[in-house]
Amino acid sequence: MTISGLKRVLGLPEVTFIAIGGTIGGGIFVFTGIVFKITGQALPIAYSLAVIPVFISMLPLAMLGSAIPTVGGNYKYPSRMISPGLAFVGIWVYALASFFGQIPLYAIGCAKYAQVIFPEISITIFALALVTLFLVINVFGVKLAAQIQGILVLILISALLYYAYSGFTEINIPNFSNMLEKGSGNLLLGVALLTFTYFGSNAIIELGGEIVNPGKVIPRAFFIAFPVIALIYILVAIATVGAVPLENLKTYAEPLISVSEAICSKGGVLFFIIGGAILALTTTLNALFLYGTKSLMMIVSDGIFPEKIGKVNKRFGTPHTLLFFVWVFSVIGIISGFSLQTLASYAALGGLIIFFPVMLASMKFPSLYPEHYSKSGFKLKGFWRWFCPGIGILMVFFFGLILIVDLKTPLKIGCFILFIISGITYYWLRKRYLKAQGTNLNDLMKKENWND
Repeated sequence: MTISGLKRVLGLPEVTFIAIGGTIGGGIFVFTGIVFKITGQALPIAYSLAVIPVFISMLPLAMLGSAIPTVGGNYKYPSRMISPGLAFVGIWVYALASFFGQIPLYAIGCAKYAQVIFPEISITIFALALVTLFLVINVFGVKLAAQIQGILVLILISALLYYAYSGFTEINIPNFSNMLEKGSGNLLLGVALLTFTYFGSNAIIELGGEIVNPGKVIPRAFFIAFPVIALIYILVAIATVGAVPLENLKTYAEPLISVSEAICSKGGVLFFIIGGAILALTTTLNALFLYGTKSLMMIVSDGIFPEKIGKVNKRFGTPHTLLFFVWVFSVIGIISGFSLQTLASYAALGGLIIFFPVMLASMKFPSLYPEHYSKSGFKLKGFWRWFCPGIGILMVFFFGLILIVDLKTPLKIGCFILFIISGITYYWLRKRYLKAQGTNLNDLMKKENWND
């Protein structure tokens, strides 16, 4: 089976907006309050430090996306260069974390912010309606979804910059004294949590088959998106810590909302909540639907999942069946009753796991495909060829361990381990079944079907 029904319709603006919108999302609204309670007034430092390992880890992805653009790169690169099984398990865990954890987390979070303006709305019904809306948008085509993403991202950036500007006009310099009051250990935990707020840009390597001139567009989108994202995060963090008395800030359940109410006009608060919080969450939801099926399509193409679920709609060029499955898992997550903190922890861990196989693939890529490497518009050479993916692997294990320990209870830790074990078990059973039918999944290592 091929996925040739997909169309190349995305240029640099659309891809950059997808990267920014997929990154600046619920993370900044969900995690800012949590991390402030951990790090205190060192929040801007935590945001500044968190971007470093994530950006370094993104460079190998930019190289792979530039050299061999493909659909579902987070799965396809490691499945051809390292191991189909390792690549599959990485996507399996990420998919569970995204569809069952991250999408419900952001949909419910968006409903809670909306409830500030419309107290009478039902959080569950609003969340269900929201994921259904983005299912419909993405069924009608990637171009429409990307154009809507661009508009939403521009409004989102404006709202966050308005909040930051309002905070800077009320800045209290004494708030930033004794920034390490909570200790370096708490700062490290805060950095680990905030790495998740920078995830999302890696999703653009999922869209290589739908990008016009991907060899140039993918690395350029990375280098445009990351400085914009980091600057906005740091400005928002400084405004949050400095705009109100520290004693007041420590009592706020939702710091961004409470600070905005203290420093902005009534209309400004509405603009920030609607144009900032709600759009941040909705742009991430849209992005998750937009790119969340791409690696799954490649897994279907390889026969690891049944072929029927990966069919592409002939009219719109979209994987309608897979999108429906994403919607189903998201609905289950919304009505499950799991706490937002648990969903957030799983989402962060899933976001980390997906990096590991791709980092290994980037290390082997130059020797496996020397011609592609030499012609790549962006490549890592010498020391950087090993250093960047090495940082990515260290980030996965170091911050992943911190997050697992922070889950605290055996039940929560066991559930995440079950995610991994279930993926390994499914792959092993499917591999045995296919081998009995005459198909050896290890042969995928010999395939170079980057355009299929």
